[in-house]
Amino acid sequence: MKLSRITIFILVLFSPTTILAQKNVAAERAWKPFFASFRVAVKKRDRVLLRKMMSGDFFSSGGNDSGQEAAFQFWDDPNVRGWEAFDKVLAQGTVPMAAWWDSGRKRKYISRVAPPAANIRRNMKQRAIDWYAIFEYRDDRWYCTVFNQCCD
Repeated sequence: MKLSRITIFILVLFSPTTILAQKNVAAERAWKPFFASFRVAVKKRDRVLLRKMMSGDFFSSGGNDSGQEAAFQFWDDPNVRGWEAFDKVLAQGTVPMAAWWDSGRKRKYISRVAPPAANIRRNMKQRAIDWYAIFEYRDDRWYCTVFNQCCD
């Protein structure tokens, strides 16, 4: 009886860690194909594919409207040149998002940020970058959740 209680205790203790590790592995495996497809979709301005790859709560700067359609309209503006900015940001790659982005709160999703320079708090405070993108692994797939001008 004691042995089974100990076994159950150990399983309960380590199962959240195992589940989190499995989710991290799944996210890492899914990242490269997602990011390659996402870059192609942005380069081609493929709005149909991008809608599937952007979260429903997507945010981009540009007025009071948020959402995918408002973002597309904002990026189309020749004065904004958002599509070109997006291409440039994505070409620099991504890194796992630093803890400082969440102000000490536990992050709800596995996240990545582009460009890597946006992951340095000093760069954001000093407005050393022009645009940044955030990606989150939600419901077993990646989404782009933010593409924003720094630092609104």
